[in-house]
Amino acid sequence: MTKHKADKAARKKAMNSLKRLLKDTKPISGWLLFVALISVVGVAMTLIGPEILGTLTDNIYSFWANGTSIQDDAFIRLCVILAFVYLVAGICSMSEMLIMNNVVSRHFTAAMRIRMSAKIIKLPIRYVDSTPSGEVISRMTDDVSVLGNTVHSFLNIIIEGGIKLIGIIVIIFIMQPLLAASIVIIVPLSMVLSASIASRSMSHFMRSREANGKVYALTEEDYTGFDTVKAFNLENSQEERHAKLCDERRSELEKGYYLSGLAQPVVGFTNNLSYIAICIIGGIFAINGTISVGEVVAFVLYAKLLAGPLESVSNGFAMLQNTLASAGRVYDMLDTEELHESVTEQKPSGEGHVVFEHVNFSYVKDKPLIQDLNINAKPGQKVAIVGPTGGGKTTIVNLLMRFYDVDSGRILVDGVDSAHLSREDLRNVFSMVLQDTWLFSGTIYENIAYGKDGATREEVMEAARQAHIDYFVDTLPDGYDTVINEESTNISGGQKQLLTIARAYLANRRVLILDEATSNVDTRTEILIQNTMDELMHGRTSFVIAHRLSTIVDADIILVVDNGRIVEQGTHKELLKKNGFYAEIYNSQYSLLH
Repeated sequence: MTKHKADKAARKKAMNSLKRLLKDTKPISGWLLFVALISVVGVAMTLIGPEILGTLTDNIYSFWANGTSIQDDAFIRLCVILAFVYLVAGICSMSEMLIMNNVVSRHFTAAMRIRMSAKIIKLPIRYVDSTPSGEVISRMTDDVSVLGNTVHSFLNIIIEGGIKLIGIIVIIFIMQPLLAASIVIIVPLSMVLSASIASRSMSHFMRSREANGKVYALTEEDYTGFDTVKAFNLENSQEERHAKLCDERRSELEKGYYLSGLAQPVVGFTNNLSYIAICIIGGIFAINGTISVGEVVAFVLYAKLLAGPLESVSNGFAMLQNTLASAGRVYDMLDTEELHESVTEQKPSGEGHVVFEHVNFSYVKDKPLIQDLNINAKPGQKVAIVGPTGGGKTTIVNLLMRFYDVDSGRILVDGVDSAHLSREDLRNVFSMVLQDTWLFSGTIYENIAYGKDGATREEVMEAARQAHIDYFVDTLPDGYDTVINEESTNISGGQKQLLTIARAYLANRRVLILDEATSNVDTRTEILIQNTMDELMHGRTSFVIAHRLSTIVDADIILVVDNGRIVEQGTHKELLKKNGFYAEIYNSQYSLLH
């Protein structure tokens, strides 16, 4: 893609993001209108002030220069009115700030993060596998905060910027058109220069947001892999990676803010030109008697007020570039294709009959993994899947649970194509224990009860006994109410595995999936768990993936998978007699024990 086409695509994406951002403010449009009315009142008060102050100045100047007496009642009345005007302006400004802080935080920023959280639940596993969690956190925190800040500042830019700018121009033209023209002529120049400079900063802000996401991802990676970083003395290496990413982000932000920051000096320069024009032309007019000294003072005040809206609008251009960069990242995530759910009333009968028919699948296009896979797991059978690492064993589980959809072929559960079942109905058939254990921050009881909605305490305790975790729980001061910390570092790896097995036992589903279910326990505990698993698997269809072949020697059928294909199948004794791939794996593990 050429640079011109890339820039055109970026501008189109930016405009779409802006339209969507405006659309997303619709739920708070009533509050925005209310605050806009308050802001208009505040702007009106601000614009009236210099006129009153100019009149007071004329009264004082006439008394000082000509000895003209000051009417006390009228003078005091104008002073009171001026104080009231600025008091109302201050109240309006404070009310606007308080309302916007509350409304934007509660009804826009929070709502956007809730949408993104709900989106994550609907995203395919493929997205989760390919996107660092720190990147997602960056979009949900920093990028959404940028959007919220922009909405919060929207009225300042549009109302206090645009309307105040127009109001000041109208007032000064009414007062003295020629003097006003000498000031206003610089406004278009200031606006054009500000917009042109600020627009060049967007690409830098976009790259800085991307670098920020990488910093979050690396930080999360360092924290979760803290022990590994320490064990391999990688602190300096990780520090260098952080420094490089932070320097990249700093560099892009520096360039972005430098370009967008040039707008303010431009406005300041043009305002200084207006002050010079007022002093020269206004002085000439005052000497000639065309205007009064009070009007010259009012013009100076209006020129000073003019700087505010000009800076507000120019800053708005700069803010918009950063906002559109963040909005693009947020909407990219919200636009990610969701899991396709089937709409059907078909449900598995509950027998537990699972069939793979000519299934093909690959994680990466043009790199096939599962090829023409055929499996027929009859109700109640124990099906073991063995093979080398990367041969496709865990992928079979991913396809069973519809974490990924097959590229071709089909998987039947009790005669129903799993692609025609809702994922909820399909997964209600399966209970599983994965190689990678997952526990959340909560009590032991809550983590086991996670396997069954509405589980009683007795059921949880029974599941713990069956998984042989009860003896460990009973030794803890708080028993089942012991809190597992966020990283589950206050229990061992084997104990984590036992808790997930107890959770699966509690779920009591028709089909079991055990993916290296005893990989983190000692031999004695493995024997205990195996006995429990045998009882649990009785009468249920079971898929057992294991590197320790001792756990699957009694399987009804063993499937030997290599490079996504079943290269051998049969019982343990049959496969040993064939003296093939399975026998080679088995002998490599246990030949020294016989």
